[in-house]
Amino acid sequence: MKRKIILLLLALWCGYGMAQTGWELKKDKDGIKVYSRTNTHSKFNELRVETTWTGRLSDLAAVILDIPAYPNWSFNCKSSQVLKRLSPSDLYIYTEINSPWPAANRDLPIHLHITQDPSTKVMTVKVECIPDYIPHKKDIVRVPLSKETWTVRAVDRNTIHIDYQLEVDPGENAPAWLVNMFSIKGPFETFVRLKDQIHLAKYHDTSVPFITN
Repeated sequence: MKRKIILLLLALWCGYGMAQTGWELKKDKDGIKVYSRTNTHSKFNELRVETTWTGRLSDLAAVILDIPAYPNWSFNCKSSQVLKRLSPSDLYIYTEINSPWPAANRDLPIHLHITQDPSTKVMTVKVECIPDYIPHKKDIVRVPLSKETWTVRAVDRNTIHIDYQLEVDPGENAPAWLVNMFSIKGPFETFVRLKDQIHLAKYHDTSVPFITN
């Protein structure tokens, strides 16, 4: 009887875990896997990217902290600039996103914070839109919700594994069915370009004071 109860609890736990996960693989190409799942509190799907690259934690941190260079790799990014720097790892930035005509461009005031667990050395990057941090601009749609979490760990001295998750609401005049249909394209192309960016000489073997490789 006791054994049956334990098996039942395990089955319930596994079922709960699967329900909570719910990620569906949508694209697997060039070592980049893109997943999607239904959002429980939004009509826009959540997205996830997993990939393993040659590089170091500090290399990726250096790319992410090079704010003006975002248009070189972030999908449809028109411009990006620092609004306020609280510390080398904690800053507010502003990004404008190109939208296909006739839709208006989108913009995001963002809080970016990079931390590292001192024992596991896992690097976490939190990126969250703060919609009312600065005044809204004419003819540009303010993105009401955008949350990104990067969980990056060193596989070995020269290899990193990235687990990236994104939850976003693009704002007005963005039909959920249409956004969800093409939602895989942005993350995939971003990571294709980011993979090239991280290997540029100016980021390679960069020293980032708050990151231990």
